[in-house]
Amino acid sequence: PRLARVAFLASLLAPHPLRAESPLSFRNDVQAVLSRAGCNMGACHGNLNGKGGFKLSLRGEDADFDFTALTRDMMGRRVSVSSPSQSLILQKGSGQMPHEGGVRFSPDSYDYKILFRWIAAGATPDPDSTPKLRKLNVSPRQQILLEPERRVQLQASAEFDDGSVRDVRQLVAVEPTTVGMVTISSQGLVTALQDGEVILLVRYLNQQVPVKLYFVPDRPGFRWQDVPLTSPIDKALFDQFKSLKLQPSGLADDSQFLRRAYLDNVGIVPTVEEARAFLADQTLDKRSKLIDYLK
Repeated sequence: PRLARVAFLASLLAPHPLRAESPLSFRNDVQAVLSRAGCNMGACHGNLNGKGGFKLSLRGEDADFDFTALTRDMMGRRVSVSSPSQSLILQKGSGQMPHEGGVRFSPDSYDYKILFRWIAAGATPDPDSTPKLRKLNVSPRQQILLEPERRVQLQASAEFDDGSVRDVRQLVAVEPTTVGMVTISSQGLVTALQDGEVILLVRYLNQQVPVKLYFVPDRPGFRWQDVPLTSPIDKALFDQFKSLKLQPSGLADDSQFLRRAYLDNVGIVPTVEEARAFLADQTLDKRSKLIDYLK
């Protein structure tokens, strides 16, 4: 027992070998980083004519084309296997060299490290056995955050055709549809800058998932007041309004309805004769008839 204890203590003091990192894939890792950094978007190198003599396929749709562009064009200067840190893709992307697109990642970022590791490992193409993306899973898909809650953590995992599942939270590109509503960290933490609704497009390789977030201000005095249902869609809308602490307006009177119906459907206001005829009509279905008339 004493010898066993000594051996155990010795194992704790002995240096442990570093755990080998899994090999990187050009398609599943490098192209994801280029998408995340915006390099292959239409406004950048994904443009039909490229930018600054460097062209990538739009949103990484052609891995073979992008591999050649990175490793063969410019006499191979975009990646330098012998001196990875001198690769143009790293020098320009991190702002160490002038770059029209500005700084896309910092030297201590996850994106930089992925590119550096791939280049240092030889910048090799993917073998045929490299698994292909089957499905992107993102959560939450929809969430209502009531003040003082102002942050939500996105989770993203990728399912591949070999049955493997991988956390890709640091590889997804997250694009808000409304500018200035939120900030998004490299780890996928979403922080609200103002109240309202925002849709995030979470993208990894050729798949994207929409995420709808509502940041609702505190309304301590809110009390829901029942409103008559006038159509089947009202039930779904009112359930959402209750969650968002919003009270729908009451029914529009005939003159308001008439004006809105004309402007929404034909883009003009009704004539005096049309307005007088509608307001004088006492039938219960006159609004439905007007809608059918304006279609």
